[in-house]
Amino acid sequence: MINKPKSGFQKHGLEHVSPSSVNKARNALDAWIASYLFKCSFPTGWAPLQGSSVEKGVDQGLYYPDTDSKKCVQLAMDHMRNKSKMMKNQYDELEKREKIVTQMVETALEQIRPLGIPEQPPRGERNQHKVEIPVFCENFTINCIGYLDYWFPKKNLCLDLKTTAKAPVGWSLDHGIQAAVYKKAVHRKWKTNADVKFFYALTRKKDPYLWLEMDDPDFYITSFKRTIRNLERLLTAHNREELLGMIPHNPDSYYWNDADAIRAELYPDPA
Repeated sequence: MINKPKSGFQKHGLEHVSPSSVNKARNALDAWIASYLFKCSFPTGWAPLQGSSVEKGVDQGLYYPDTDSKKCVQLAMDHMRNKSKMMKNQYDELEKREKIVTQMVETALEQIRPLGIPEQPPRGERNQHKVEIPVFCENFTINCIGYLDYWFPKKNLCLDLKTTAKAPVGWSLDHGIQAAVYKKAVHRKWKTNADVKFFYALTRKKDPYLWLEMDDPDFYITSFKRTIRNLERLLTAHNREELLGMIPHNPDSYYWNDADAIRAELYPDPA
């Protein structure tokens, strides 16, 4: 029996991808190498912490609709406060972001609650629904894993919550890929051609939200697979030290904010 050659991903011990990891590779390959090949853990910044805090409050309000929205906001702020104890400028940041979190939680609940109560994820799936789909790329296949924020089976709707300062004009490539993968993966898991919508809770006072619906997944799936193929070729041809040395480092990328220790380890100043 002839053993099938390992893919570049398997060569480096990577058994699956996700929309977020592939998007990270396309946008900041140096940070992707640090994360996935050197197993570096980047610090969480205030923007993603704000987003996860809003999600905590919205989760409470959607899964337990009798919860008062003020209580949901309180849960969101408690989460942000607890997770930011070791972060810089905690007091000033919490004070600055409290009004933003309040508006986002209240706006999201006002807009999403009319859809009904989403289905609770199974235990052990980090309060999200895990979906998987194989990605076929020429001479190799790799599994793609994603996590859905909310699944409304009665509405045949998959919903993802985003928090952002700027309203998108349309689908960004990153979010379009994520939505397209969800649409394909939901069809595979539940055998239904579900609608996939992203709800954007915004910081602006006027029209503080936006809905987008995925209606052209093939375009984004093509881009997704192209990035995976390119990555696989790089990973097949080079070891991690070679990749670290040949891929330009962009310290201005937000991934490297407050990541001085990782930068010093991987990109030390020349002697």
